[in-house]
Amino acid sequence: MNARPLTVRADQPIGAAARALARHAVTALPVVDENARIVGVISEADVIARSSLTDPVGEAMSRVVALVHPETDVIELRAVLTRTAVKSLPVVDASDQVVGVVSRSDLVRAFSHDDERLEEDVADVLAHARVSGCQVRVRNGIVQLTGLDAIDGSRLAAILDAVVATPGVVAVRRG
Repeated sequence: MNARPLTVRADQPIGAAARALARHAVTALPVVDENARIVGVISEADVIARSSLTDPVGEAMSRVVALVHPETDVIELRAVLTRTAVKSLPVVDASDQVVGVVSRSDLVRAFSHDDERLEEDVADVLAHARVSGCQVRVRNGIVQLTGLDAIDGSRLAAILDAVVATPGVVAVRRG
């Protein structure tokens, strides 16, 4: 995920969006209102479909087809990206403010991690969280954790969140 998302405002000219798309080599940009809340997405296709680059972005943008939240897991992200035609999705917080953008290529990179390396990465996350006695097995990006039974609820939730956030993790299972 790009955690420093580039956005454009609905009242900016389409030409400004076109320059941002080209300069940053992205296929779409989240469009925000004056309060930085998501109102749409402008894509390369939206730009080239317009005859005037002086029209406001708000007239050319598409309404948001789908968006995700920071806590959206990779399996749900995959489902959204495969059932829609979009190549990237805005990541928004509870206030609908854009906090990132996640793309198909981000997902492909997540899936490209090899399982042995991912096991090491997850073991490092657990060591950093001072977890001992936990066994980690990874197959096709799915992490199987055993030996977490003695850890209390809130600490366990934090540990699982850290494991889920590890690049390449597709899902986490306990037991």
